[in-house]
Order: sequence, then C-alpha cells, then structure tokens
Amino acid sequence: MRSLTLNRYFLRLYLTSFFSTLIAVFALVYLVDMIELSRRGRADVLGFFGAASFSALRVPGFMEQAFPFIVLFASIFTLLNLNRRLELVVARSAGVSIWQMLLPFAVGSLLLGLVATFAYNPFAAWTKGKAQSIETTMFGGSSDDSGDEVWLRQNADGVRSIIGGAATGAGGVQLRNVSAFLFGADGSISQRIDADRATLRDGQWVLVKPRVTRIGYPPSYPQQFLLPTTLAPEYIRQRVADPEATSVFALPGKIDVAASLGLNPMAFDMQYQMLLAQPALFLAMTLVAATVGTRFSRTQQAGRAIAAGVLAGFTLYVVTFLAKALGSNDIVPPVVAAWFPVLAAGSLGVTILLHQEDG
Repeated sequence: MRSLTLNRYFLRLYLTSFFSTLIAVFALVYLVDMIELSRRGRADVLGFFGAASFSALRVPGFMEQAFPFIVLFASIFTLLNLNRRLELVVARSAGVSIWQMLLPFAVGSLLLGLVATFAYNPFAAWTKGKAQSIETTMFGGSSDDSGDEVWLRQNADGVRSIIGGAATGAGGVQLRNVSAFLFGADGSISQRIDADRATLRDGQWVLVKPRVTRIGYPPSYPQQFLLPTTLAPEYIRQRVADPEATSVFALPGKIDVAASLGLNPMAFDMQYQMLLAQPALFLAMTLVAATVGTRFSRTQQAGRAIAAGVLAGFTLYVVTFLAKALGSNDIVPPVVAAWFPVLAAGSLGVTILLHQEDG
C-alpha cells in the first residue's frame, strides 16, 4: 500500500510537470508562429482572428516534434525537485530502490507515448491537413490542392515526356503552373509546353491555352494541347502525399498503395515505425533524465548535470532524425532505423543507472 501511494505521488508530480512544460512550449511555439505569419504578410490577409485560428491549426504538428524534449525536461525537473526536497533520499532510506522510484516515471512515459501515437497524431495530422487547405485556398489554388511541387515521367503512345506542376488539385487529376517536356527519338528535348493548368482526362493531360515551344520555330498558342499518359490519379495523389500529414491509422494503407503503384513506400513505412517506436522513445528519454536527476543530491552540480542531460537528449534526438532520413531513403531498413536509436539509448540509460547504483 505504501509503495502504491508513493508511485501515485511520483506519477502525479511527473504528469503535472509534463503538462506544465507542454503548455509553456505550446504558448512559445504559438507566439513564434504568429510572429512568422505576420512577417510573411499572412496576418494582413487573414485578419487577427483568422491568423490566430490558422496558427492554432499549425502548432499541433510542430508540437509533435517537441514531445521527446518535453518528456526529457519534465522528467529532469520532477527528479530534481524531489531531490531538492530530499524526498528521494527519504525513499531510499526506507528501502525503495532506484528502479521502484523510476517505475511511475516509466509507466507515465509509456502512457504518454501511447496517447501521443494513437490519439494525438491523428489529431495533429488532421489539423496539418486543414492548415494546408486554408493556405492554398487563401493564397492560391483550390481547397484540395497540395502545395508540393511534383514532376512525373511518363511514356504513352510512343510519346516520352516529363510533366511537372507547382501544385496538384481536384483529387490528383489537376496540375497548376505546368511545364512539360517532350523527348525525341534520340533522347533530346523536342518540345516544351507551359500552361497555367493541366487536367488528367481519359488517358491524357489536357493543357489549356498552353505556350508550345519547339527548337527552330516561334512559340505557338493553341487552345489546348493533349499529352498522352498512362498515369492514374491514385498514383499522383500517392506521389505527392506527405507522410507527416498522414495519421498512424492511415499509414499502413498508404504503404500498400505506394508499393502497388511502384512507388517508394519507405517514407511512409519510416513514419509508421517512428510512431510505433514513440512510446519507447519517451521511455528512453526518461531513463536519460534519470541518469541526471537521481545524482543531483550527491554531486551538488546541478548546472553541469542538467547540461549533460540536455546534451544526451539532444544527441538522441539528432541520431533519431538522421536515422529517419536513412530509413526514408531506403539506406537502412525502416524498422532498424526507427528502433535501434531508441533501444540503444534505453540500454545506455539502464547501464549508467546500474553503474551509479551498484558501481
């Protein structure tokens, strides 16, 4: 009963510290984003309340990247406060081991990781999608545009070409600010076509009022230009999809669709594995914090200890970011890239704690 009461007490302090840090970081990110919108002139178009709502939709996606650091800082702050009040010393003198003291922190981190993965991530993906829709609606394009530039290689009816657009819309069947290049039999560019819009219709791109340029001839301006293609709308939607704007529940389907279309599914697979590893990452951050927070009462070197903890957490974050880049580009299997840094950091934290406790 005493152990349960102590665990509940530690868990309550940890969760209080986490949500306090979360609110502070959210307010800071929100303020910085509002300033950035004003600097870019977005606030003048949207108005104050519109800009405030637009920024509120953008911030959850930013916060998702900050969660590991929030867990790290919350763990450090809670352990240091317990040390300053000598509560950890009293618990140790009562026969409570370091692992028993860290149990509520570990349980809290795992629970927060599960909530962040399976509840917060779908919400953040939805808000990011809404923010992208508002941005394209207010600052050019239609409400279902993707603001990512896309280039597509195609070969149909003996015509080899590359077509690109600054944005896609209408469910993947429309390109905006289009440029297309047609290749001759020798592989050289034979024609260039520029148009404001191209629509995919019945196995061909319909470019409206294009500017057609051929080497040795003056530009021509037909009413439309028909460019044959074998691409399907599903291919284009998958080609321009943003893994970070896709919820954890939709990612497995995206991986299967990308593979069936012959695209590289590694970016979606990497995002999926990173989300699955997120609870373990939170736990690893807590173990890293414990190597700092539980030693403070003995060393009396708070500044150096906190700096060491922050440096270790930042190093883990950078390694995880680099691993994500390697996994997304199929250099390292996504499962290995997502889980190895987390397991390595967790093992290192356990090793340091064992050395501190048992020598």
